[in-house]
Amino acid sequence: MVKVGGIQSLRPFERVRRAGRFRQADPTSDASFYPVGAERRTAIRPPLHFQRIELKYFLPYRWIEHFVERISPFTEIDPYLVREGRGRTRYPVTSLYFDSWDLQAWREKEDGQFFRRKVRLRTYEEEFSHADPCFLEIKRRLDAVVLKDRIRLPAGVLREDMPETSLMRDVLDVAGERDATSMEAHLMLGWLNLRPTAIVRYQRLALTAREDRNIRITVDHHLQGTWRPPSILGTVPLRSIDNINATGTTGISGKYAILEIKSNNIFPAWLHRAIQELELSRTAYSKYYLVVLALRPTLGEDCDERFAVGSEV
Repeated sequence: MVKVGGIQSLRPFERVRRAGRFRQADPTSDASFYPVGAERRTAIRPPLHFQRIELKYFLPYRWIEHFVERISPFTEIDPYLVREGRGRTRYPVTSLYFDSWDLQAWREKEDGQFFRRKVRLRTYEEEFSHADPCFLEIKRRLDAVVLKDRIRLPAGVLREDMPETSLMRDVLDVAGERDATSMEAHLMLGWLNLRPTAIVRYQRLALTAREDRNIRITVDHHLQGTWRPPSILGTVPLRSIDNINATGTTGISGKYAILEIKSNNIFPAWLHRAIQELELSRTAYSKYYLVVLALRPTLGEDCDERFAVGSEV
């Protein structure tokens, strides 16, 4: 058994079971998803359901090439990119995150809440487009365990006439899904009055382990974002935060990518050794959290101009 980041067992839920954190769910309670309710997700689910361990590390830009070379004997390019036949080794990921007006999902991360959820719209293109398919995702995190469900939205679902204030509701209505994921999305929308909060985009280098395709290693770099986007479709102005995404969270500075390791069980020893050799700093911060942290206006920036210092009333 390999110990990674202080986690001695990487079997889903085993650690929290031993710690006695699971309790009997109250069927009349609204907290049906926390945390016992998450166990129902261990049952066989459609292909758009994911359950796995995810750990994140800050990876300096100057070490990306060395890290990839160091693990290359044990990995190969993401099979999806190979089947695609375009010769790519990386691809763009663009996500629109929904949150409440007071940023409940963001504050759950800031407060270190053990179980948390967020909703996002995701495409694997440089921008959202009427002509490209996308996914509406609910991502839940239970300590290091991630449970994710997707609703696949075909091309043509997104339209320019969709108002941002009702974008999520319109997308769910057009999709027409009536499964448990759709019901949960409608429930969160009603509870939290979710609205578009930030767009996050980055380039992803994706690898899989040769002996186990379920072990994925991704390096997300050129992280960009925008706060409360003025529009969704087409080109949206984004700001790069590669050089500030670590500052203020761990005290380190410079240009950093986010290394993510994803597995259904334990991590192999060769991967653990590569992380130890580079003395990588583990982080729990999501890319959504970092973008909002960097780009959300301060109180002074958000005030009316007439309240600026030195202004005449």
